[in-house]
Amino acid sequence: MWLKKKHEEAPEELLAGIPFSPMEGKECTDALTLFALSTCGFCRRAIGYLNEQGIAYRFVYVDKLERSMQDAIRAYVKRRFRTMLSYPFLCIGERDYLTGFIKASWEKELCHE
Repeated sequence: MWLKKKHEEAPEELLAGIPFSPMEGKECTDALTLFALSTCGFCRRAIGYLNEQGIAYRFVYVDKLERSMQDAIRAYVKRRFRTMLSYPFLCIGERDYLTGFIKASWEKELCHE
């Protein structure tokens, strides 16, 4: 018996309805999206770093979302980047990411004037 293949959502569609908070600043070549936890010290440092550098990004505290939205974010990261979600998780466009906060790595990878 042949089974009909289910239509899978494109990774970008998984983020529809996620209430991101936009942070204004200088735009990088690739848009930045940060997934963070409100209770995470590394996440606070990552947000502080992005703000100090004046870099534009959008972010969301995953632990403050409904379970279905948390699941959608985990599915997005798994499909788009082929990895598990850990915090902080910074999407650099649709091609690359940084996880955890090591200042030297973030300085090396993010846009600079």
